[in-house]
Amino acid sequence: MFALAVAVGVAVTIIIQINVLAPPPAVVAPIETSATDLASGTGTYTAAVDVPTGSYAVYPTLAGLGKIQLKANTTGWYYLRYDLFVTVARRSTGDAVFTLATNYKVYVKEINATHAFVFYDVYSTGVVTKKVQVGTTGWYIYHPVVTAYDTATKNAITSLLNSLALTQAYVFQPKSDYVVYDPNLKTYYVYFDTIDNTGTVTARNYHYTNTTSFLPVPTNAADIVDGIERIDIYNYVLYPTWSLLYTQPTSNVKSAFTITPAQ
Repeated sequence: MFALAVAVGVAVTIIIQINVLAPPPAVVAPIETSATDLASGTGTYTAAVDVPTGSYAVYPTLAGLGKIQLKANTTGWYYLRYDLFVTVARRSTGDAVFTLATNYKVYVKEINATHAFVFYDVYSTGVVTKKVQVGTTGWYIYHPVVTAYDTATKNAITSLLNSLALTQAYVFQPKSDYVVYDPNLKTYYVYFDTIDNTGTVTARNYHYTNTTSFLPVPTNAADIVDGIERIDIYNYVLYPTWSLLYTQPTSNVKSAFTITPAQ
């Protein structure tokens, strides 16, 4: 009928509503901030680092995930985008498999209505996340959270492992003792739990290290770290940026490291 109408000269107008979707926000400092802090506004986290005279102040952390802006008011801050695990930003929820530009895969395995497990097959690493709806943006950020491996969480992880014929996964916990810098060895450690396909968990028994490649955070400008990959307009993968304060102060000083989501 449509073709006949056109043939006899009836004008047909097709109206398409084009919606431009803003990119998803980044996840800023999941170790220092809770999942509910994503909704709006800015936050300040203050920590004290006691240093003997003549020694170095050391403070390693996970700065954020996604595209972020970094700046500092003093020297001594460093950063590195290193994809030891990933998380996702989505406009809907549900189990999913995403293929990256590298042909590696990211698996999202829902645990329940509020939490999910995000698995990165490059390193067999994963993170338990809380699905946080970010204000009125329409985006869900799968925000890394600490887990005690309740039954539902274990079942989701072991189900995914068995479906992939894998024996174990390494799970990062966003806790301060899972990110460590050894100033004597000048080595940055990121620790992981191990969980096997039967649900047996061994805490903090695996780690990755890095001794090079960290870049200084500028003090008179800002660096943009682009840790985001678009799968499609409804799904993004967010990569982590690790940071480190390593400086030898000569007096008391407040060193401010500002991490801001970037578009």
